[in-house]
Amino acid sequence: MPTATRGFRCWLKSKPVIIALGVIALLGVLYLLFGPSVISRINRRRLQRMNVLLITLDTLRADHLSCYDPGRVETPNLDRLAEEGVLFEQCVSQTPLTLPAHTSILSGTYPLFHQVRDNGGFVVPQDLTLISELIRQNKITTSAFIAAYVLHSKWGINQGFDFFSDKFDLSKYQTFSLGEVQKRAPEVLRDSRSWLEKNSGHRFFSWIHLYDPHTPYDPPAPFSELYREHPYRGEVAYLDHELGKFFDFLKQKKLWKNTLIIVTGDHGEMLGEHQEKTHGYFIYEASVRVPLIVHAPFAFPVKRVKELVEHVDLAPTILEAMGIDRPASIQGRSLLDLLFGGSGRGFDRAYTETYYPRLHFGWSELKGFYRHDLKFIQAPLDELYDVRADGRESENLNLKKSFDKKKLQDELELFIREKSRHALAPVDFGKNDRDALEKLAALGYITAFVDTSGKTDLVDPKQKIGVYMSLSEARQLKAESKIDEAIALVKRILAEDPGIVDARLFLGNLYLGQKKHREALAVFLRVLEQRPDYYVAMINIVACYKMLGDWEKVKAVLTDYMKVFPRDSSFNFEMGNVFYFQKNFDKALTFFFTAVEIDTNNTNAMRRIGEVYFLKKEMAKATEWFTRALKANIDLRRTYFDLALLEEEKNNSDKAMEYYRLELEADPHNYKAAFNLAELLRRRGRDDEAIQYYRQSIDNSRNFNIPYFMVAKYNLDRRRDLEEAIRLCEEGIKILPEDKYTAFGNYVLSDIYSLLNQPARSAFFFRRGEELMKRFR
Repeated sequence: MPTATRGFRCWLKSKPVIIALGVIALLGVLYLLFGPSVISRINRRRLQRMNVLLITLDTLRADHLSCYDPGRVETPNLDRLAEEGVLFEQCVSQTPLTLPAHTSILSGTYPLFHQVRDNGGFVVPQDLTLISELIRQNKITTSAFIAAYVLHSKWGINQGFDFFSDKFDLSKYQTFSLGEVQKRAPEVLRDSRSWLEKNSGHRFFSWIHLYDPHTPYDPPAPFSELYREHPYRGEVAYLDHELGKFFDFLKQKKLWKNTLIIVTGDHGEMLGEHQEKTHGYFIYEASVRVPLIVHAPFAFPVKRVKELVEHVDLAPTILEAMGIDRPASIQGRSLLDLLFGGSGRGFDRAYTETYYPRLHFGWSELKGFYRHDLKFIQAPLDELYDVRADGRESENLNLKKSFDKKKLQDELELFIREKSRHALAPVDFGKNDRDALEKLAALGYITAFVDTSGKTDLVDPKQKIGVYMSLSEARQLKAESKIDEAIALVKRILAEDPGIVDARLFLGNLYLGQKKHREALAVFLRVLEQRPDYYVAMINIVACYKMLGDWEKVKAVLTDYMKVFPRDSSFNFEMGNVFYFQKNFDKALTFFFTAVEIDTNNTNAMRRIGEVYFLKKEMAKATEWFTRALKANIDLRRTYFDLALLEEEKNNSDKAMEYYRLELEADPHNYKAAFNLAELLRRRGRDDEAIQYYRQSIDNSRNFNIPYFMVAKYNLDRRRDLEEAIRLCEEGIKILPEDKYTAFGNYVLSDIYSLLNQPARSAFFFRRGEELMKRFR
């Protein structure tokens, strides 16, 4: 070692360095003395002490950031991040679907290995190692903040996170477009800021997922006005604006100077290219080329990277940056050498795929393989593009460059064999979490997966794009509440292609949304003819018979379905419900207990057991099971209500009111909880507090008339807003004209008209009240 070098290193060990004053000067001296390689080594070691913030931006095309392609959208904050950091010009997503794409990002493995091929019907295998698990094993705090239900912990993507923020209020969705189950960027970033403020004293890895560019495109003002003709662009601009505020927060909290920030899109959006409007169906550049920006508190020696990189490269990059050994399962390559100006040798190929057409329609999957500038798409009708020269993939070179096509085809087959070696077994979501499956089926989210095993003559998705777009149009009509038009369109689709189980299931859900239970039932029964073991169709058939009040038919179909799924917790729960509503409580308990034995987290069954014991006046057992449900329940809806009823039975109104308030926090739509709380408050003379809960009860039920009369009586007693009081009484009477409680509404109307000096009308409603009281006394 040269004497000067040895002496300088000894000086570094013996003298404290005053960071605030000397870092820049020191690095300048190092650069002059030893060149950039020493600075790179120092910065690599600095990374090993830093936090890492991974930000994934859902449905974000690379060419809609102005740092990639100026002129479309103003994105100053991400532009600045790229200017200070490193921009990767060519980053490929492994698939244009959110859950599979994030599984590749967090595991560093291809879908060929992890086997997560779609949203909603797949779960991340427990045997798959995510970087969050490895990071936590190294005593580094981990957190995640999720903006869409498609990345809920139900799908297994939460492995290795100390804190996983994914709470969504599904109760507010009656009918909806899938994209509505989301949170806006400010809400997600607010939760992230709160967590960072509490945990900034610890080294952390935090993943933030933002969903705003996803459909439906609905940017807030002023972005809705600035991009009126292009609302997707408005969403991107709005997202950049919110990220700017978040970056300011990181600077204010002094996290900016000790955090490595990685920003990418999970996939893009077709926006009408190749006739696809959204994503998932094709694997053209608009849906799989994504932005990738890496920013550190120091300047990397490069500003832009031209090499071809992939999402699977992010996991090994993060692990190497944090000084954590990578597991053998990782299939990507670390980007650190590229970031520090190293050779790009080997970064000349990439892989992408979509199984969406196969899983949902029985058409062929698509697989794409890049080599340098060429991209080969394996399909029944193969495609070849020069993506550097033809970014929109408008000229298929399949015939013109047949030699190149054959070469890439051979490479792809070899690649698939290599990356599929030791592939994990796909998780059957249905067996893994029936409760979540039921919720999603009720929301119209789960779609049919078509069995195409053994088939080799599958249709090319390009030939069916018209059918696919018609179904997408039907979903959009549903989102716009144009249900009759959506039904007509789906019927035309099925007339053309009756084998699309996905479309038939959607038709049944459309009828359900209209409460046309008989029509929906007929459709779901047809689905089951096409797919005899299709669990979601079974769920919906049971629901239809329940809505029709045909409990004997519910019992009959459940008996059949339990032969297919003998150890199914939900089916045992539903069979218990049959006997519960027939007041055969002992028989009901048998099935409820079995449901809990099969699934120890079946809170619906636990609550029902508590309710049975409540009705049997066995209060100690009722309390035990309600409390057990409360401990196991994630969303808490209904459980607090049951506990409140127990406390009322014990004449403990203070505790009952506490539980009713907690229930309404968990589920503001529980009109029974609102009414019961109002009644307890009224009995204590707290009428002004009670009235807001009576109104909340009215807002959340159009079939329960007593709160209408209570608000009207409140107005009458105070001699104010008598017009509203009359309207409420009339609406309440319309709900149940012949009912003992409706007598009260008639008496209130009689008093109002007496006060208004209208004796004839007053007498009419008094007589009507008297008649109802005699009839129902």
